[in-house]
Amino acid sequence: MSFDGITRRETLGGIGAGGASVLAGCFGGGSDDDDDALHILTDLSSDEWQEYWDNELIPGYEEEYGLPVDHEYTGLDEVGRQRLATLMQAQDPPGIFHASLPEIGDLVNQGQLAEVGDVLADLEDEWGEPVFRYLLEPVDGQILSIPHGPYIGCLQYREDLYDELGLEVPETWDDLLENARAIDEMDNEVRGFGLPAGPAGKPDADFSCWLANAGGDRFEWGDDDEVELVYEEDDVLAVFDLLQELAQYSPDPTSLDYGTTIEYWASGRIGQCIMLNAWVCSAAYAAGAEEVALNTKQEVVPRRDGVDPDGRGFVVMTGAAVLEGATHTEGAKDFNRYMYGPERHIEVSLMEPMRFLPPYESILEHEEYRSADIFQVDDGYFLERNEYLLEEIAPQVSDPESPTTPETLGLLSFDIDSQMTNRLIAEEEDPEDVYEWGMNELEQRFDDVKANSNY
Repeated sequence: MSFDGITRRETLGGIGAGGASVLAGCFGGGSDDDDDALHILTDLSSDEWQEYWDNELIPGYEEEYGLPVDHEYTGLDEVGRQRLATLMQAQDPPGIFHASLPEIGDLVNQGQLAEVGDVLADLEDEWGEPVFRYLLEPVDGQILSIPHGPYIGCLQYREDLYDELGLEVPETWDDLLENARAIDEMDNEVRGFGLPAGPAGKPDADFSCWLANAGGDRFEWGDDDEVELVYEEDDVLAVFDLLQELAQYSPDPTSLDYGTTIEYWASGRIGQCIMLNAWVCSAAYAAGAEEVALNTKQEVVPRRDGVDPDGRGFVVMTGAAVLEGATHTEGAKDFNRYMYGPERHIEVSLMEPMRFLPPYESILEHEEYRSADIFQVDDGYFLERNEYLLEEIAPQVSDPESPTTPETLGLLSFDIDSQMTNRLIAEEEDPEDVYEWGMNELEQRFDDVKANSNY
């Protein structure tokens, strides 16, 4: 596939997919079935990452600690979770899995992640307290992941298209729809909005942004500190109505996930979407689409008219979780100390500096980080984007008081919000029927999750 001279391979090289074969679910790297090795399952798999794993991280760790490493690359979206599930069913968990805790909420709820507070304490001695530290501690007193970098869900828009059409940054859903219509009606191939509607993955994250900006919630604290489901019908149906309208201005919604959304953006085929951090900026720049990259900006997701929501999106922390029952749990902890310690963490944060924000303010402020070549482009445009995300958008999406427990994380791992989106947009089911199905599914799964808790 080629868009305006930009090939799919070039785009994938800039999004952490490690080429088309990895995005499709092929695996590589490491030794073959070495039972004595530390097994790492990772989506840090761009071409640059693979070179870093092979030539820097793994040889250095093996020399220092004397433990061989078997690393396995996964693609984006659901591929990594599917591979992890296969290993867990075979009772052969990897030592380390890179993901956010909501992605592996079932493992949190079942007590299958090792407590790594001692590792984080060592790292905090060097870097200070991580941003959004509360995201690492869904169980009181237990740190369950070492931070790699936060993801902030926010609106992406093409400032050059806005300027050409005389559009303003949208504050409300009506504004967003008007912008989508105007962009879609331009005499070119740019679509007004990228709306994902597959049954898993990205639609779940997007839905959380829309629901928050409808004034709704997934969960709330009830009596006796028990978490209760919310998903108010009026809020959800308002989101459904918005999604149906946005679908008019989108490429085939069933084709859009994280990888393909980034491909479309880098090729200049989408003018607005929800995405993580400023990831699409670096993907476009790496693919040679400098004009797109330097005209991409981020803002909070627009809100429903007449609503003043408490939160404007979401933030999750991608990190390195250590799994209980792995062959080398202590070796995995040592690897995290090694990878995220004082000698390497800045290098690690610069591998994909727009996909992941630094997990510590001290890294964002460090001269080695700020002087990286990518941050010198166009008088520091990309560094400005990262600073804006952490300083301006993050406070509007971070909510330490929102219920985040092993049970809520366990429920989120079922991607029910994605399935509702898929039924609504792809299957064109009646919105009220979709809501009824979704609530039944959520209630049943939540009961199951609470019954199966073992943390």
